[in-house]
Parts: sequence; C-alpha cells; structure tokens
Amino acid sequence: MIHAAAAMKPEIKTNRGRASKRGPASPAAVGVPPHTAEGRHRVTRSPGSRTVTWQNLGDSFGVGGAANWPEPRTIVGGSVDSSFTPFVMGPPPPPLSPHPPPVQRRAERPFSAAPVLLHGSAGQSFKIIMNEDVYEVRDGNEYRYLVQEEGEEEVRYCRRNYVNPFLVPSRKCILIVSCTVLSLLVLAGYLAYVATTPLHGSASVLTDCGQVSGHWRSGAYSFKGIPYAAPPVRDRRWKPPVDLQTSGLCWKDTYDATYFRNVCAQVQPLNESGTVQGEEDCLYLNVWTPTLQKDARLPVMVWIHGGYLHMLSGSEEGYSPTEELAARTGLVYVSFNYRLNAFGFLALELLRQASPTNTSGNYGFMDQIAALQWVQKNIYLFGGDPGQVTIFGQSSGGTSVWTLMMSPLAKDLFHRAIDMSGSYIYNSSLEKAEKDNLVFLSKTGCSTLECLQKLSKTKVLQAIPWKEYPFWAAEDLTDIPAKGRFNGPVAVVDGHVLPGPPLETWKNGGGYNDVPLVIGTTEQEADFSPNYDNISLWTWEDYRWFVTDKLTPFGVEITKQAVYLYNSSAPCPTDARCPERLYTTLVSDMRVTCPAHDKARRAAEALKSPVYRYIVTHTPSREAKISRLLPFPSRFSYHMLDALGFFNSLKWALGGISDEDQAFQEIISKYFVHFAKTGEMPSEWPQYPSQVALLSSNFSVDHKSPAALRQLRAARCELWEKNGFFPYAWIN
Repeated sequence: MIHAAAAMKPEIKTNRGRASKRGPASPAAVGVPPHTAEGRHRVTRSPGSRTVTWQNLGDSFGVGGAANWPEPRTIVGGSVDSSFTPFVMGPPPPPLSPHPPPVQRRAERPFSAAPVLLHGSAGQSFKIIMNEDVYEVRDGNEYRYLVQEEGEEEVRYCRRNYVNPFLVPSRKCILIVSCTVLSLLVLAGYLAYVATTPLHGSASVLTDCGQVSGHWRSGAYSFKGIPYAAPPVRDRRWKPPVDLQTSGLCWKDTYDATYFRNVCAQVQPLNESGTVQGEEDCLYLNVWTPTLQKDARLPVMVWIHGGYLHMLSGSEEGYSPTEELAARTGLVYVSFNYRLNAFGFLALELLRQASPTNTSGNYGFMDQIAALQWVQKNIYLFGGDPGQVTIFGQSSGGTSVWTLMMSPLAKDLFHRAIDMSGSYIYNSSLEKAEKDNLVFLSKTGCSTLECLQKLSKTKVLQAIPWKEYPFWAAEDLTDIPAKGRFNGPVAVVDGHVLPGPPLETWKNGGGYNDVPLVIGTTEQEADFSPNYDNISLWTWEDYRWFVTDKLTPFGVEITKQAVYLYNSSAPCPTDARCPERLYTTLVSDMRVTCPAHDKARRAAEALKSPVYRYIVTHTPSREAKISRLLPFPSRFSYHMLDALGFFNSLKWALGGISDEDQAFQEIISKYFVHFAKTGEMPSEWPQYPSQVALLSSNFSVDHKSPAALRQLRAARCELWEKNGFFPYAWIN
C-alpha cells in the first residue's frame, strides 16, 4: 500500500523565498529542464515488478508538457500494475535506483488541488489530490519520491514554514484588533458600573431594618415613606418614639418606598370644626439622593417642615425636597414627619405616669431626634456623609432647629443649622404648660391615662384649645398684638429634651450644640396671612387708622413714633398695595425681624462657630396663588418665601416666574448649598453682627445700603426693643 499524509504539502521548494500569487510559469521561466512539464501523467506499475512508469498525458496548464515528453518513462522499483490519471504538479521524476538521489526543482507557487493522498494495492488506482495554499519555503528543501515494498506505505515529507495570513500584521488588521480591545475594555467598564449601580427607574438599598426599594426620576433617586420609629399608636401614644428593631417591627421582604405614607394627624383650618387629616401612624421619612455609591460622602441636608407645630408634613408639594433639587445641587436630602399638635406636644401631669423621664410634652421633638439618629446610622447607604449633616427648617421648623441646637439629646447628630423664621419666645416651664393645658383635659372628660389613650384622633383634635387660652391657633401672630395678650406655649422647657430656656442657656454657657448657624427672616413675614381680608385695598388713611388704633393702648408717644418711622414715604416696589406692604413690614419688624437680630447677636456671643444673618427683601413678580400652604394672595416678601425659593417652587407658588424670581431662587440656593458643604458662607457674606445679608434677585449686605436706610432700620428695631415689644415676638 502506498500512502501520503493528507496534511503534507507537495515537496517543492523555491530559492526565491515567497511563492508567487500569479499563475504557473513556463518550465524555462522557473528553471525546469525543457523536457519536463507540469500537467497530467499516467503512472503504471507492472505486476511483480519494481518498475513504475509515468506517462505525460498532456499539459493542462499551458506549459507544453505533451510536446516535450510524449513517451512513457519507466522507473525501476514497482511490482504492482495500476493506472490512473491524476492531477499532479511537476514532471515525472528521472529513473531511480533503489536509493535514488533527491530531485530538486524550483517553482513560483504550488499547484492548486486537494491534499496529497496516495492509496493503492495490486490492481487498484493511485489518486493524488493536492491543496491550494500560500506558504513560504526555504532554499535547499528536497522533493523525494520513495517507493517501498509492496504492502508498505509511501510517505512523503517536506520541511517548510507555514505563515498563517492572520499572523501577518497589516494596518487594517491592527485597526480591527485595537477596536476590538477597546470595545472589550468599554464593555468591562460598563458591566462594572451596572454591577454597582441600580438600573434607572428603580433602586434598592439595605438599611439597618431591611431592604427598601425606591425610584429614579429627574436625575436622582427617591425613597419615600421609610419608617424610622414604631407607630405611636394605642399604648405608645404620648410616649417617646420606640426603635423599630427593639419593637421587632423590621421587615423581611423588600419595603416599597416609592410613595409617601400618612401625614401626621392634624386639622385644617386650626379650629374645632376643621377637617381632620392624617393618621397617628405617621413616623416616616424620605430620602432624595443623586447617587447610591456608599463612598460618595455627599453633604446631607435634613429638612424640618413648619406649620405652627400643628400641621403639614415632610412631603408637601412645593415645600419639601425633590429629585430635581438633589440632582441640581449634588446633595442628599432628608425630610420626615413628626407628631403634631396635641399628639406631639401636649404637656399634662397625667401623662407623666407612663414617662420614663417623668416629663410630658415635646414628643414631636423626640421624633425629630429619632429621625436624626436614623440618618446617622443609614445615610451613608444613600451616598450621604453622616459627618456633614445640616438641619434646616422654616417657621416652627426653624423653632425645631433652635431646639435641637439646645438639646443634649441631639449632640453630634448634626453639624450645621439654618433657622428660617423660627420663634424668639421660648421660655415656658413644664409646670406652667401642664396647668395651661388642663382645659384640654376638661374638654375630653377624661381623668385617667387609659381614658386618654382610648380617645379617637378626632376627639383629641377637637379638644385642643385652639381659640381659647393658651390659643394654640395663634391667630394674632400676623397683626399688632393686643396689649397684655400672649399666646400659651406648645413647645416647653421640659428639663429632658430642653434643659433650660435657650437664650438663658446661651448666656450661661455650656450644654448646647456649638455648630455654625444661619438665622434668616423675610422683610414682610406677616404678609403671609394678614388678619384683614381687605388689607390689599387699604388706602393710606386706612393704614394710619389701623396703626393708631392698635398701638394707642401702648402709649400715644409710641404710636407717634411708629407712624413717623413707618410713613407713606417709605419706598414701595409696586404701584399697588403699598399700605399693605408697610403695615406687614411694621408687624414683621416688631414680632420677627428685630427679635431675630437679638437672637443672632446672642448666638454670636455664645458660639465659637460662625453665625450669619439674612433678610429676604425680594418682591415676587406676582401675587401668590392660594393653596394648602398659602392661605392669602401674598404680594411681598412674605413668610415662607425663602423656603419656596430654595426648593425652586416659586413657579408653583406664583403660577409663573420672572427672570428676577429665578435669580432669587439661584441666590438662596447658592448660599445655602455652600454653607451645607463648608460650614461657612463665602467671603462676601461676613459673619453677624458685622453685617446682615440682603437676599433678592442679587446679593448685597446691609452696610452697602444708603446710610439713611440703615439708620431707619436701626431706629425701627430700637423702638420695639426699648418699649418692651419683644415678649410679643413669635412663639411656637
């Protein structure tokens, strides 16, 4: 049997290196003797003989083989008679001895055919199939025909270097490889990002109490309605908040934090016939964050809503953080609900029975502290830095900020504070408040704690002394006070949350949280909800009559000075409603602005940390739309305007905004965010008492105002302070 391995190539070598890609050349062109040819040949072997005969059957490649070699040729060494008509490459070899010398020849390129395969036995045909390829061979390689004994294999070998075209670099190949590698690197980076980042549209975070799922919207994540304490219901009513883990109320499944939960029980408007809203099960918080990377360590701003300590929530439209705010400022925001009105601040001696601290009242402040404790334990999971927490609140939220600054229970839970239009009066003792609130107990008909705990929420809200002393509705806070009429306390100095009156604590030194503080007010705070429905129609004569009527009980001289300092020649930015503006400025100076100057001065004297003071002087481009938040079509720099500006809500509040309105929003956002990030204001805003910042569509400071205007402002505050009006300042 004769066999040639299929993987072997024809033993043809060239001295010229690489085989040509052109077609076969003539014998003369490649150095082949003229009598040889490339073409078809017949090979015959005689039975019992060692002779092999090759016969040229004609040139199939155009090299003239048939003409040069027509006769058969015989090679000694065969014994089997076989015949076939193969396609072969090259001439028949010369006669061979039993050990023939090698035959060398050169060729431009190998012939195109299938791999060589020789099989045969007596009476059978040999078949030769050769394969096309492109390869290099080295000079001096040999081409041999070996004929073995019958029954043996014929093996033909050649040595060559085969060069795969994929291993021959070209510019196109290099480009393809480079692009492939780059694509793989980009894919790897994307997969790594996806592995650590939730898909937009949804998000999930594992808190200390269980998994919560939230939303991605407008460039940030939001998680709403996360419980931070056990529901204060039934036997937990009028008690400090209870930890979720301690009470065994954590969850095993993923908690759906994609929507706001209950607001706390309240009534609007603040009277016995008001509409009851909310539930006692209301201790939930909300988080907005631009990232969920744990190592992001973004500053955190914790919002405390206002509402007289009686109403609203941490999820009010236009009056709370949003995804847009988090994305635009690059900070993490938290808001929360806390118990309100009688559920959150009722002080009664009867309630001390179940108190572990022998106190009553201020439960809402305890809720706030529990929320801040949750922030310290969990906010890093939402990309926030528990070491950079700013608390900021407006109205009674500002009062809450001041309370937390003075409470040892809130130590190290926050690091900066912004008090926006908070109270000045804060000195009622627990014993006095418990006595004042006996009217509540009388209206319920209860004499035991068990009876109080069984009251429905509606009965509790209706029993609150809204319009009788202690006047929890506080309806007169936006008007010149009646002489001798003071509102009773809601928040009290209980000896537990608040060890002593804040102003006294600052004066005595120690026991408070020394952090950077901003105290702000608006120029016409009282324009938020004036006591007179027709105030927008007043003439200057109406204005003078009301000022004189309200102030005369305090003395004729005081009245004259007030009319002189607040007269019709005062600048007015609008063509209409100027008497309204001046009246609400007078009330605001007396009850809010000037007392806030005094509070800021005392803070600056007590704190080592910087203290800053601002007044919003911006007049919006149009009056406010009446809503749940805004009960009056306010026109000037009213109470809450700074909060609405920071939350980018003026378009919502006004129904449209001007370029100046937008500029005001950007101004207040710029400075609040800078303060949250650094704990100080930029250099153009000096610390108090050297300067007061005036925030409008541009930033300025008081000392750059005309001298006459500065003197007028100082004289106005001096009038109210020297004549004993600060005790009528805002409370609760």
